[in-house]
Amino acid sequence: MISPLNLSPEAFMTTATTTNYIFVYDVFLKDAVKHVKIVPYINTWARAEVAGKLYQLPTGLPILVEEENAGKVYGEVMTFQEFETVLEIIDSQEGYRPDVPQQSRLLREIREVTISKTGEKVQAYVYVFPKEKFNAKEMFAVHAHGGDWRKFVMMPRFDGYEH
Repeated sequence: MISPLNLSPEAFMTTATTTNYIFVYDVFLKDAVKHVKIVPYINTWARAEVAGKLYQLPTGLPILVEEENAGKVYGEVMTFQEFETVLEIIDSQEGYRPDVPQQSRLLREIREVTISKTGEKVQAYVYVFPKEKFNAKEMFAVHAHGGDWRKFVMMPRFDGYEH
């Protein structure tokens, strides 16, 4: 069983260049398709939110984009055993290349994340689409209204097609 997130003051101590937390909003969410790859390593887990705007690409995968007055993206924040192993797993899925980050599909950046239940704030790695490369129209990206990918993909569609 996964432990609840440790909200002691020591748990929040991080430097500007590293953290022990990872925020996920996509296929690594609890019960999502890739969650099985990280579940053996999870120490703590909590629902959380981060500033940003969520879009879904034609592939079905979501991306988080930083935009002014963007709102919130909802997901989960976790800590792990074998943290570097988990980073490698998630980096691979998200297209992040630590050796050449500028050539990555998504960037891994430290952001302030808010624990939904308590309002506590932690610094966590978040995978963000580079805003200078983002063009919703050219990418056929659809705004995931509400900022919660799980709820968005389960929403009924009114586009004339049966899903």
